[in-house]
Amino acid sequence: MKTAAVHSWLLPCLLGGIALATPAFAQDDDAPYAYPDEEEKSEETESPRRRRAEPEDRAEEFRQAAEEGDEEKDFERLANLDDPNTGVAFEVLGGAMLLSSPRGQFADLLPAVGGRFTWEIGRLFNNETLREALWFDVRYTYAGMREGTQLIIGDTRLHYATIAPAYELTVGESKNYGFYAQVGGGIAYEHTALEIGGKATQVDGIKSLIQYGVGFRGRTPLSTESNLRLAWRIELMRFRRGYMDDTFVGASMGTAF
Repeated sequence: MKTAAVHSWLLPCLLGGIALATPAFAQDDDAPYAYPDEEEKSEETESPRRRRAEPEDRAEEFRQAAEEGDEEKDFERLANLDDPNTGVAFEVLGGAMLLSSPRGQFADLLPAVGGRFTWEIGRLFNNETLREALWFDVRYTYAGMREGTQLIIGDTRLHYATIAPAYELTVGESKNYGFYAQVGGGIAYEHTALEIGGKATQVDGIKSLIQYGVGFRGRTPLSTESNLRLAWRIELMRFRRGYMDDTFVGASMGTAF
């Protein structure tokens, strides 16, 4: 009697447990588990693809570098247009003229004065070096002497008019100072008057000349709000007229824009 009662109670419990248990599903075959050996094999198969992709990446870098280079070239052109400097200067000059002596002496020392107009013609070019280095002067220089006795007096006056290009090697980051060399040409007008006993005899003449020399030039800024600058130079210049060489040693000062 008791054994039959236990079996009758156990059977419904087992059936209920089976009904309430969660069903177990098989693993999805679409996403299998990756074992370490299989991961190494997949990396080995992908590495040739990466190697093939590297040249394409480098080619893209080269293209970007070329585009950046084109942008820099365009920037230089725009910098030429946006440059606040007009490259024009006016200066007054003075110094000593060592006039070649026709008497065979070393030289006749004379005071000399004049003026010049400077234009930095290199600013017409897109080349950065030429913009700062190339310029030319239109120059006028005067020197004269008067000597003799109470009976005979000689009066000589020399006028030099030249146009001379120059090439400058700038120093410093501001490029406002530099050493330059200059070669050009022009004419020399000479007026000579010889007075004997109060009577004057005048002789005029024009000769072509060659101007050449070296110097140091500065363009010191005067204001941060404008482009006004103090233009100045120290120079050693020679004027060859015919067989005579006249040497000018002096300085100049003026304004640049």
